[in-house]
Amino acid sequence: MTALAAPRERLVAADLQRQSAHWLSAAATFEDAEEFASAQAWAAVEAQTGLPLRRQLGTAARELVGLGRDAHRLATAARTDPSRLTAAARSVQVFRRRYTQVETTLEFFGDAVSSRSSQGLRSTLRLLDGMAVQSMSAVLVPAGIPVPPVLCYVDKGLGASILRAGIRLWNPGTVNPVAAIKIVRHNLYRPTSLFHETGHQVAHLALWTGSVREAIARVLAGEPELARMWEPWASEIAADVFAFLHTGYASVAALYDVVGDARTILRWPLGDPHPVGWLRTRLGCALCRAAGWGAGPWDALEEAMLAAHPAAAADPSVRALLERSAGWLPALASACLAAPVPAFGGRAMAAVLDPARVSPRALADLERSAGAGAWSSPHWRRTEGIRLVALAGLREAEDPDGAPAWIERARTWMSAAVPAAG
Repeated sequence: MTALAAPRERLVAADLQRQSAHWLSAAATFEDAEEFASAQAWAAVEAQTGLPLRRQLGTAARELVGLGRDAHRLATAARTDPSRLTAAARSVQVFRRRYTQVETTLEFFGDAVSSRSSQGLRSTLRLLDGMAVQSMSAVLVPAGIPVPPVLCYVDKGLGASILRAGIRLWNPGTVNPVAAIKIVRHNLYRPTSLFHETGHQVAHLALWTGSVREAIARVLAGEPELARMWEPWASEIAADVFAFLHTGYASVAALYDVVGDARTILRWPLGDPHPVGWLRTRLGCALCRAAGWGAGPWDALEEAMLAAHPAAAADPSVRALLERSAGWLPALASACLAAPVPAFGGRAMAAVLDPARVSPRALADLERSAGAGAWSSPHWRRTEGIRLVALAGLREAEDPDGAPAWIERARTWMSAAVPAAG
């Protein structure tokens, strides 16, 4: 026969029952996706993205509620059966912690979906969702690799980021079903960084980062100190190359606007996976030359950066590494473009995504052939959206006097409502 719980044990059990009731009541609200984003916001997400996301989040919420009910039953039983008190206390603690993990997951995606707060933003972000998928499909589909759905969202800050599809989320057992890509407000209508982030996803799925690292190591084989500096940057360099192959020089100019802070452009924080901004910008300019484009606006950008941020202004311990690296930039750019991609049977990314398609000459040809309709036609938006981003970014970057007009043209084009397909 089970002994009756002592008064103090009954008090503890009653408090556990109270706690579990509180957290269970809060967790029950998680089963309604509209607790985190409005029905209108969810409706603005394409079905192929929103449905698997809501399904995954719903599963996490239901599992949390089940865990809470178990904890509540144990706490209730412990009021009359002291042998269950330890298990009840442990169960309530596990439930509390899982609640926080699930809440973090749901709040993240709720905030992302809710960033589609106006018709213009909904149109822009849906366009970015589509271009992100298109950028990955061009290389993953031929390799037989499934293309993950994408959820773009807008947020503050300087640089974009990605929560890759397939990674474990904050809640144990929950795998991210979509690539969630943050686009910062200052680059929303010049979204070359979108393709840097899809480059991270592609590099992961196609096993490309290791190949880029090996290419860097071969170039710097005779410079072990430089190799130790450059090799850990392979992931970010691969993503920069992917963005370059989609949007050309526009990606280089946009990158410089992010890294061109005088306080940080010459700094090398240990452990930072991003190249020093000074080298990263120059490598982007070197990519333009390695692609065979000859002279162009990248030369003026590089000269302007060197004048504004001379290597002599760097910390002495970093300055020598910057100056020594400069001589290797042409070889590094060529090596990164030629790095084989294991998932493509050893073909280079540049062989799949021909950089000639986003050269200034090719973009000028696109501008002539599309004419004014490029910025209003659903056909051009659907078939050449990524290259139109490259074109607008190129024109904005190469002509300071005309930049405001190009910025406004891109904003109007991207935020325009797209008629439903007939």
